[in-house]
Amino acid sequence: MSKLITTLGALALLSTSAFAETITFSGADHCAEDAIKHAAAVNTLIQSKGTLEALKTMATESVGAVEQGYFHFNPQFERSGSNARHFNCSIPLSDKMGTVELGVYSKVNGLNSASGGCVISRMRKVEDGGVSKWFRYGTGKGFDWTSIHNSGASGEQFVSYNTEFNNDFEGDATLELKCRTTWLSGSVALGQITLTY
Repeated sequence: MSKLITTLGALALLSTSAFAETITFSGADHCAEDAIKHAAAVNTLIQSKGTLEALKTMATESVGAVEQGYFHFNPQFERSGSNARHFNCSIPLSDKMGTVELGVYSKVNGLNSASGGCVISRMRKVEDGGVSKWFRYGTGKGFDWTSIHNSGASGEQFVSYNTEFNNDFEGDATLELKCRTTWLSGSVALGQITLTY
């Protein structure tokens, strides 16, 4: 009897892993700075420094897609406070996905002890009286960059974050990450987002 239970358990493990699929998305293709926050930050910068100095500051910052599929985020103005600049990553979900394991793989450099990280939510299109509306559902998941990096090490570090969320096999849905870096200093480069289901 115990051989039968052991064999059935082994088959169950094999069948579970055989149907697992992992999809990888690059930060360069699926992440972008929040345009509304960026426009407001530029207007504030122009008002405080003048147009020429504002243009110089904007030209020297590193924000956007870079080589090897990373989205790099190191803003040089409006990093803190209620108007802090941030970036969003949007990943499509499908009706084949129930419980999904999420992996976020990034590089960080020069972080300070201030908070800054990603909040994870799900957007879903719902028909309401013949009109399609998008609703955001919080997953209760997220992380601070400082909680997943080695504070004793200096220089650039690779970091990762893994968690699970439930898509309930719903179509017309996307996974949303709203991220920012630490206040005052510190850069992040989001490289890959993986979904395993």
